[in-house]
Amino acid sequence: MHELYTVLAEYYDAIYRRRAKRVSREIDFVEELFQNEAEGEVRKILDLACGTGIPTLELARRGYQVTGLDLHEEMLAVARRKAGAEGLDIEFIRGNALGIDFEEEFDAVTMFFSSIMYFDDSAIQELFNSVKRTLRPGGVFVADFPCWFYGGSDGPIVWDEQKGDERLVITDWREVEPAFQKLHFKRLVQVLKPDGSVKTFLVNDELNIYTPREMRLLAEKHFRKVKIYGDGHELRPSDRRYWLVAVK
Repeated sequence: MHELYTVLAEYYDAIYRRRAKRVSREIDFVEELFQNEAEGEVRKILDLACGTGIPTLELARRGYQVTGLDLHEEMLAVARRKAGAEGLDIEFIRGNALGIDFEEEFDAVTMFFSSIMYFDDSAIQELFNSVKRTLRPGGVFVADFPCWFYGGSDGPIVWDEQKGDERLVITDWREVEPAFQKLHFKRLVQVLKPDGSVKTFLVNDELNIYTPREMRLLAEKHFRKVKIYGDGHELRPSDRRYWLVAVK
């Protein structure tokens, strides 16, 4: 489990290069949410499941005081190196999002790249409690998650990326258990070395499926105000990515 965040940490940015190109636009939208939904100025942000810091660094570039938290030291090592190369002052700490050791210290908490799907309906209650404790009064929690049936097909998707002189061939596919609302995300990553050798890694993670309505109802047990947005706008029937916005 979680090979993507451990043994493949050094390849993570290459694998997600296409998604990373959209991050600046996503942070534009997140800043709109801060302005419209938070009940106070957002300056200090805790980015949960920050990984290699793709959104974390973008927030810091825009002048926010950002702390990144992740469960995997391998990912944090990459994030720290990238922040250092840009001269960005970001604190990266290893920790579990279910046991955040902060008390009303942040104006906003963020969770990107569908990380909230790793929490089942019991753990997500713990997550919301943890986030609520961390936020200052009027602070906002923002997290994205996908429509599980986007694209209309569970067939494999194959693409390739380059990392230095190594070529990555990536195959993604999904297996869905509708009755249990579980999604088994599987990814085969083949790393082709310049000498012709190949290293192969298999990612096999179990994720939890939430509809916008379910996410809103779960969050309303913990937060004073909850909204679900579509990708960059008010929620629409055809949206393929959703944004939870919850105010303490």
